[in-house]
Amino acid sequence: MNLIDENELSELIKGLLSEASAVIAPGEVRLSLHDNLTFNVDVQTVVESNGDYTIYIKPETIHNEYKISHEILHIIVRRLVPNFVRVLEPNIVGMIGSELQGYLEHVWILAEQKRRGLVIDELGLYPDIEETIGSDEKGLETNFNRIMILNTILHIHPLVFEKHKDFFSKNNPKSLEIAQKIMSHYPKQELYSNYEARKATVSAIKEWNSVFRDNGLKHVNLNILLSVVPVFSAAQLKRTAGVILGMVPNAIVNHEKRTASHVLLTLSDGQCCVVFSMDENGLKALENYLQKMTLEEFLQMARMPYLLR
Repeated sequence: MNLIDENELSELIKGLLSEASAVIAPGEVRLSLHDNLTFNVDVQTVVESNGDYTIYIKPETIHNEYKISHEILHIIVRRLVPNFVRVLEPNIVGMIGSELQGYLEHVWILAEQKRRGLVIDELGLYPDIEETIGSDEKGLETNFNRIMILNTILHIHPLVFEKHKDFFSKNNPKSLEIAQKIMSHYPKQELYSNYEARKATVSAIKEWNSVFRDNGLKHVNLNILLSVVPVFSAAQLKRTAGVILGMVPNAIVNHEKRTASHVLLTLSDGQCCVVFSMDENGLKALENYLQKMTLEEFLQMARMPYLLR
């Protein structure tokens, strides 16, 4: 591992690293140089098996305080924003899940960078955006990256959107339409309550499902493929678990590995909240618990993560 010498870091980055390490203590946050990062990114965080976080940075990005501080603040923001979206696989679905979590954090991160004295030229962050995004092509998959870029610009950098609005409207009408629908579910604010965050996330997932269906990808159901931590009220915790939660056996099938996973979902919106493996006897017992236990008792027994409204 090619760790970066702390003497090469600015005081801002050193301070943020210290704060981030405190958040994940007893783990540490380390910076390391890496030439080839997935998805063509400049900075990428990997959680190691021992609980440490390694932030990999391309050599040409080592002095880019904006990108490095942004990545570190994604760790620090855990004090304020829970990790709602659980990503199962590092594929397109996983990328959508990671971005959905990011939309809950990015507005605060940008504001925090500015509060800490970082001068940010937002228009300068996208100097070649028109060349980068190009023109819409036929098919959702060829426009996927365009949609993701527009989602970010709409949500975090409205000044950039306004400057290039005419270009996007002319050259990316379909991608822009999809991005605007997805991001319409996020209120314009820096932080969300647990209830607001989950509501926005689940609504955006349903919007993505509609996009997939409209483009002939009816087999993709993000309500099942993405796991979102549920948010319950105190009154719901006292109700019978099976009134709030439902179980779908063999919901996710991996044909390559010849395995199947089961899911628990919230019945009110059909959103998966946990993925698990279990034999037939275990499933029968679990169904029995759902019908006999209160939601609070079931969550404690299953050690299932949840948040309160």
